[in-house]
Amino acid sequence: MYPRYGRRLPLSHQNGLLLARLSWSIPTLTVIVSSLLHLLGDPRDVPFFISETDNYGLQDHVFSWGLTLGGLCQMAFAWHLYHALDAQRPRLWFIASLIGIFSSLNAILVAHFDMYDFIDPHILTAMFAFGGGVLWAMLAIPSLGAFAAPMGHRFRTTGFAMAFLGFVIMIAAFQPVANSFDSTGMTLEEFLDRAQSGIDIAAPAEYILVAGLMVCLASFHYDLVKQHSEKSGENHDSSRTDSLPEES
Repeated sequence: MYPRYGRRLPLSHQNGLLLARLSWSIPTLTVIVSSLLHLLGDPRDVPFFISETDNYGLQDHVFSWGLTLGGLCQMAFAWHLYHALDAQRPRLWFIASLIGIFSSLNAILVAHFDMYDFIDPHILTAMFAFGGGVLWAMLAIPSLGAFAAPMGHRFRTTGFAMAFLGFVIMIAAFQPVANSFDSTGMTLEEFLDRAQSGIDIAAPAEYILVAGLMVCLASFHYDLVKQHSEKSGENHDSSRTDSLPEES
C-alpha cells in the first residue's frame, strides 16, 4: 500500500466491477450498432471507417451518445483503477492513469467533433483517443508488474498487441494513399472515395484497434478481483490473529 494523489471514488468492489464491464461493453455495443445501422442504410462504400457511421439519423445518436457515455465510464474507471489497484511502479501507474483519463476524454470529443463538419478537430481527438489508449495499455503492463493477475496480464498483452498492430496498419495503409493526390476543393465524400484503396485496409485495421483497446479494458476485471481477494484474505487473517487469546 502506498499513498495516492486525489480522492478515490465512493465505489464498492461490486460497483467497481460493474464500472469495469460498462467501460468496455458500452463502446463495443455502440460501434457494433452504429456500424450495422450504417451498413444497412446507404454507406458511401464498404469497408468504411468507424467515424463514417457518425452520420445523420439514428446512427448519429447511437454513435454520439454511446461514445459519450462510454467515455465518461472509462474516465471514472481509469481513476478508480488508480486508487483500487496496487502497482509495482506507482509513479508510472499514476502517469498511465492520467493518460487513460486523457484518452477517454478524447473519445468523448470524437463523438461530438464528427468528421463531416469538424474534420480537423476530429482527426486530432481521434489520434489522442487511439494513441492515448494504446499508450495506457502499454504502460499498465510494467506499472502493475508482479501485482497483476496472470489472466489480466495475458489479456492486456494480447489487447495491446491487437491495438498497436491495428494502429500501425491503419496509418501505414491510409496515409500514403491520402497523400498521393491533391484534395484541394474536394468534399469529404469525394476525398474518401478517392482514398478508398487505402481505406480497404485501414478500416478493418481500425476495428481491430478498437477491439484491442476493449480487450485491454476488460483485462482489469481480473486484477480487481485478484487484489480484492488478497486484501480480504489479509484482513480475515488479521482479525483471526487479533481474536486469539494471549498466552499467560
